[in-house]
Amino acid sequence: MIKFFRKIRLNLLSDGKTGKYFKYAIGEIFLVVIGILIALQINNWNENRKLENNKQKLLLALKQELQINKGILENYLIGLHKNNSQVNKLINYSAGAQELPIDSVRIYASTLSYPIKLSLLNSVFEEAVSAGKFEILGDSLKQTLSFLKDFTKSRNDINDKGDNLHFNNNGNNTDLIMILDVYNLDSNENYNLHPPITKHPDFVKNDEDFIKYIKSSDTYAKISKVHYFNVLDEDWIKNGLLWLTTENIRRIDKELSK
Repeated sequence: MIKFFRKIRLNLLSDGKTGKYFKYAIGEIFLVVIGILIALQINNWNENRKLENNKQKLLLALKQELQINKGILENYLIGLHKNNSQVNKLINYSAGAQELPIDSVRIYASTLSYPIKLSLLNSVFEEAVSAGKFEILGDSLKQTLSFLKDFTKSRNDINDKGDNLHFNNNGNNTDLIMILDVYNLDSNENYNLHPPITKHPDFVKNDEDFIKYIKSSDTYAKISKVHYFNVLDEDWIKNGLLWLTTENIRRIDKELSK
């Protein structure tokens, strides 16, 4: 093809048709430029298509991860709410505002600490950030995803501080944990990999002594502080983490439908 065009130009020059030669040369340059522009446009289109495909894959992966987390949060909230409701009754019993059978008192006392630790998935989000893929998402979605990350970190920090303050507290709450059987040491259900642990006699109380311990103002204060953080955690998860998770799923669906 190049030889063909070169032959035409040489023929025009040899025939003395300089004007036609220059017109032809300009036309040839124009065609070359047009071809380059078309090639660039095709290349841009291919790159945009790859970018859009990557974006779609990332959106679907994020949605799957968030949907799993939503289920985890919903199930966690069900158990935490039940747990907090039982401790609420225990506090009212401690203050003399509610009557409960002794079996219920012991059961509610053992639920002072919700035994399940909240663990959420975040590998897709973290990989997207580290690989620079996060920037291909829409600004609105990036904002709510960042909010969710910050809320999750803040919740974990507050929860850790609450656990450290009320359950460690330089050992001042050891009696509360052991007497109320918060760790449920006698249960084979929680320790099915090993034989049950026998509670130390100093922490074993008969029904009468156990009721006196529960109804003491010191125990009331300790239980109330723990309950406060548990209720705060419930509210933080329900109106913070779960709401943001649901909102991010909604925004992902919106981007997928574009």
